[in-house]
Amino acid sequence: MSFLTPEGAKIAQLSKSDKLPYADKLLSGGENISRYNEGVCHDVVAFALYMFGAEISPSELAKLFGQNWLHKFNYSGGQKWDGSSAISKGKAIGFYRIIDESWFHSAITIENGTEIRSVNGQTLGTSWLGKVDLKRVLGPINTDGTFNYDRTKIEVYISAL
Repeated sequence: MSFLTPEGAKIAQLSKSDKLPYADKLLSGGENISRYNEGVCHDVVAFALYMFGAEISPSELAKLFGQNWLHKFNYSGGQKWDGSSAISKGKAIGFYRIIDESWFHSAITIENGTEIRSVNGQTLGTSWLGKVDLKRVLGPINTDGTFNYDRTKIEVYISAL
């Protein structure tokens, strides 16, 4: 099951160099990702990563959906964010809720800093065209490496993908 729109399927078939201008427009907010992918946060992040040149195959893009992307993002095998360091542009960011041991949201970095884009994530990115500053939304990191978010503790990871 894919959430690619016909336009998304079309541009996904472009060469790597021809995809990059679309990736830049998506990350900058010059294009709304819903034009190309109508999925949940994990789906749109995967599409943006694919357009940016990440190691995602066309068949994965067509077949994986929702939380099925989590194994590909492999957040737990990535780097835990320290709450202040800049993150490279085009990195998938995973949000892990400690209390129920679940990955509840994905986003993508949009520049070398702490700003992200996503969908369906409340203050972590409701609309693709709205950018979110992680430092502002999450506040200071706790001494145990967690953040206080939505009345619970979470961890934030940067995917190596």
